[in-house]
Amino acid sequence: MILKILLSAVLFALPLSGLKAQTAKPVLDSMVVANEQYTREDTFKVRKLIQLAEAYRGSNASKALEISEQAVALVQKINAPKLLGEALAIRGLSNSSLQNKTLAIAQTEEAIFAFQQVGNKIGMGRGYMNQAKIYNDLKNFDQSLECSDKGLKIFTEIDYKPGIANGLNNKGLTNTYRSRKDEALTFYMQALDISIAIGDNSSAITSYSNIGLLYLEGADYNKAQEFFNKALKICEKHGTVNEHVVLYNNIGSIHYRLRDYKKAIEYDQLVLDHLRKNNITDELAYSRAYINMGTKYRSLADFPNAMKYYLLALPLVEKPDLKSLKAICLSNIGTVYQAQGDYERSLEYHNNALSVFEALKNNRQVSRTLINIGINYSEMPDSSWQRTTLLDQSKLMLAKEKLEAGIKLAESSAQRDLEMEGLSYLSQNFEKMGEYADAYRVFKKYIAIKDSISGDEVKNQITRKEIQFEFDKKEAALKFEQQLTQEQLENQQLLTLQQQQALRLNQQALTLSNQEKDLQRLAYLKEKAEKQDKEQELSLAQKDKQLQEVQLGALLQEKALQLKTLAEKNALIGLLIAGIMAILLAVAALYYRTRQQQARREAEAQAKFTGQLLENIEDDRGRIAIDLHDSVSHELLLLKQSVRKDITGPEFGHKIDDIINGIRQISRNLHPVMLDKIGLQLSLETLCEQFMQHETMFVSHDIQYQNTLSKSAELQLFRIVQEGLTNALKYAKAEAVKVQLKSVGTSLQLEIQDNGNGFDVARALDSGKAFGLHSIIQRAKAIGGKADIKSGAAGTIIHVALV
Repeated sequence: MILKILLSAVLFALPLSGLKAQTAKPVLDSMVVANEQYTREDTFKVRKLIQLAEAYRGSNASKALEISEQAVALVQKINAPKLLGEALAIRGLSNSSLQNKTLAIAQTEEAIFAFQQVGNKIGMGRGYMNQAKIYNDLKNFDQSLECSDKGLKIFTEIDYKPGIANGLNNKGLTNTYRSRKDEALTFYMQALDISIAIGDNSSAITSYSNIGLLYLEGADYNKAQEFFNKALKICEKHGTVNEHVVLYNNIGSIHYRLRDYKKAIEYDQLVLDHLRKNNITDELAYSRAYINMGTKYRSLADFPNAMKYYLLALPLVEKPDLKSLKAICLSNIGTVYQAQGDYERSLEYHNNALSVFEALKNNRQVSRTLINIGINYSEMPDSSWQRTTLLDQSKLMLAKEKLEAGIKLAESSAQRDLEMEGLSYLSQNFEKMGEYADAYRVFKKYIAIKDSISGDEVKNQITRKEIQFEFDKKEAALKFEQQLTQEQLENQQLLTLQQQQALRLNQQALTLSNQEKDLQRLAYLKEKAEKQDKEQELSLAQKDKQLQEVQLGALLQEKALQLKTLAEKNALIGLLIAGIMAILLAVAALYYRTRQQQARREAEAQAKFTGQLLENIEDDRGRIAIDLHDSVSHELLLLKQSVRKDITGPEFGHKIDDIINGIRQISRNLHPVMLDKIGLQLSLETLCEQFMQHETMFVSHDIQYQNTLSKSAELQLFRIVQEGLTNALKYAKAEAVKVQLKSVGTSLQLEIQDNGNGFDVARALDSGKAFGLHSIIQRAKAIGGKADIKSGAAGTIIHVALV
């Protein structure tokens, strides 16, 4: 469920950099009253109109445009050329806020010309900067840089430092949009130096915020936190409402990306509190804050609160220019219904959102929504499906189509996280359809992508701890500034480092556990796929065996008849020599009995010796396996972590991983450590499934065991099966093997049958090289049983009977 929530969550927890400067409602109301009361048509009235338009632009762009038009008209009426540029500039910015970008560019060009006519170079420079921002919105980055350079040239000529800082920030922002992060950082740092030197707090906050956003998008969360904190420190004394809101949201974004959702919610609440406290009325700001809050609650699986905030946001995004935001809100509501099992409503909201995302060509959201719709089809119960209008189609086929379309789009737009999650659900859908080969193929691709990005969550958790430490340290310093010593701070840092190390180890163990689960599922799907192809082949092999058994029975009957005839012929001769043989037999019987008793004692001693020898060998194997796993593997892991990747390269880490995996495989072969934990039956089934990983051999099994043997005997029986399967794969080149273990009367019967290349059993045993065959025979004897090995053209049968 959590995986589904994370997949479905629309990551809208991004900085509210689009929030425009706003004026608190009481201040705005007083400006409206002052403007209405001042009725004279002069330059003072023009300035009041310009100021009022600027105040409205953050919350009501339409009203701002209306008032700016009044300002332009009044300037022209009273012929005040020095104010014309300012009136034209605010009119252009108002149109830009209303998404009338082309008109805004033309009106800003008029403003620049008006400033030029009266020699207002600062106005000209600001005009070019306004144009640069509009071109950024239009994604015309070359034109934006050109306008920024024009403005910078003017500001540099008159040595106007605030304008230079603004221009450098503009160039940094444009390079950020073009993914030129190093160049952007250079411009931001230059702007920051100027802002600090001239004491321009607003410009410094902008520079700190821009640098923090740059690090945030690069997932360097510690650096992002550092620069946001610096901006917040200035903002607490000199900042505007807009600057507070942006910084709270940016810091909350760090915690969201690190999946510390509760902490992220605290910052979303600060945003809402600040908007309400300052009587901000901008619906766009509130809608974004509500959607952010809903997304955090949904990530916590708190669906009632998530739905509450999405429904608060929905009426605020009904304007035509907010289509994208409305679609995000609809998609989020659909995801909540999906998580609650209301698939019909979920489909309705997702389909409405999809049409908007497709019109806007937002590939990431289109991909995400297609995958969500596919999940809905795949998981929708039949009772819900009956109420849809799609009954003439297969819901699993529809799910497959939507999931594949979403995955394809995610792959083409390099959205690897969406591609990975879509593959996971597509594999499950194929499994429901009974198409195990496709399920195996898709899940294998899912594992490959997952392995390539598996380290991100470990890094995020460590970073979360580091950031939390910085927060705790700051709060402690504020609360106990006079009492907290440097030694205590160092002790806290040491404790945090120890926690980080423990977290790394725990996360590595969790990663390995998840990888084991993935590999088990992959093996299961592979077995199902191959089983469909090889069941017929095994059935034919069994029929051949039955035919051979019938032929063998007929030969035995014929031989018995021949022996009976021969016995009758020899009966007469036997009677004649019976007397002589009776005396010899009496002597031989006494001698034989003596020899038999001696042989039995020797055999018992030999069996006891063999059993003790095998136990000692297994003990030594166990100790070696533990040493390899606990010592060598851990030392290699520590070596891998301590060696710098920039020196050794990624191949060194991969090589160490190969060595570790090899050591673990040797350890498991030396001593089956899971035998004592999961028992003989499950251990034998797991062993068979492991051999199934060899694509050349199919292994079936029928294990019926009631825990009747000692642990030592179970280990020997496990080794016999292991040796039999190894021989079938390595020497017999078998394509199919069947392992049976069951009770027959008072005995336990084990049979390993393969269809590989046969061999002469007697010659192999006499050659002195068949160590594996001798091992099977001796192990059977050591536990009071008997091994019988038969081999021919049809394959080999190893039969072990334990009384």
